[in-house]
Amino acid sequence: MFNRFQQVVEEGIAKNLHYGVQLSVSVEDQIFDEAFGTIDQNIPLQAEDSLCWLSAAKPITAVGILILQEHNSLSIDETLGEILPQFQNSQHASIPLRNLLTHSSSLREVSVHWPEASWPEILETIANSQPVENWSEDKSAAYLPSTSWFLLGSVIEQRSGQSYVDFIQQEILNPAGMQQTRCIADSSHASSAHEVLLYDRVKGQLELSPYLERMKALSPSPGSSFRGPAADLRLFFDMLRSEGKGEFGQVISQASIDQMVLRHRKGRVDQTLQHIVDYGLGVILDSNEYGPQTVPYGFGTQCSTKTFGHGGSQCAIAFADPVRQRSVVIVANGRPGEGQHQRRFRQLLEALELDLKSID
Repeated sequence: MFNRFQQVVEEGIAKNLHYGVQLSVSVEDQIFDEAFGTIDQNIPLQAEDSLCWLSAAKPITAVGILILQEHNSLSIDETLGEILPQFQNSQHASIPLRNLLTHSSSLREVSVHWPEASWPEILETIANSQPVENWSEDKSAAYLPSTSWFLLGSVIEQRSGQSYVDFIQQEILNPAGMQQTRCIADSSHASSAHEVLLYDRVKGQLELSPYLERMKALSPSPGSSFRGPAADLRLFFDMLRSEGKGEFGQVISQASIDQMVLRHRKGRVDQTLQHIVDYGLGVILDSNEYGPQTVPYGFGTQCSTKTFGHGGSQCAIAFADPVRQRSVVIVANGRPGEGQHQRRFRQLLEALELDLKSID
């Protein structure tokens, strides 16, 4: 059924880019959950197995912030100094949550030593860090993989009165039906599915990724520690395409989703991604107008301009296209380097388009 997609996966296996790839797609009322290749060199990868999503799950935390705004527990225009005690006297006190969500703050990515460091220690490190020099809130942009997300996670705890893990589980994962999703090591969770190892390509060969040590952490990284089957993350984007209605309850309002996918940041060169990329609140927006063959972590050349989602470092893409009524999640268990990854996923998305046309 997904012959072209499988061919690209197998070509990647031959090049040592990955061992296997999961695909989860919903198109109108059709759902496809597939797995190709292996977990390692021997065990076949299954659609229900759990893979690392890394940054592809960042929109989950963003939805958490918007839920609290719906509850009148915060406003995205409130500042760090107004919400977090550690930032009242920090140089970063005046940064609003909106700028964290759009990656347009003057914060810099700093080493926070997670998971060895506790969240209070991480907040102190960030609060004492120096802002980026010559920063313009109206023109500058730089994607931050983790710094701003620890702050957003801490905001959720501060204003919800719950732990980040409990809030996300109760407010998002449970009603969305994401039953296999986890953001911390959880030995109490019984499952017959495999926890799939992640590999980095080093000198042409796949080696166990250093990220795996982070997956054993008992404290979460709100921007990078989620994992589960691709189908679970697809359910999250299905929910955002369905007026915030999950499989087991309402998660978020359509008004908040509309706010999330507005082009809050448009036409700016991202200093981290080295490309113009538009942003909503915690989501990347279709940026094909800036070069469909060069934009990083894009959603394919055929996506509508209303498409939104997020990529995971060298391993994943997840998005919803409300115009074409589809959600797509692709997760690989190999991180082959940025150049190889971008080429690989452009080819996978192109192959997926052809396969879906043949199904129609």
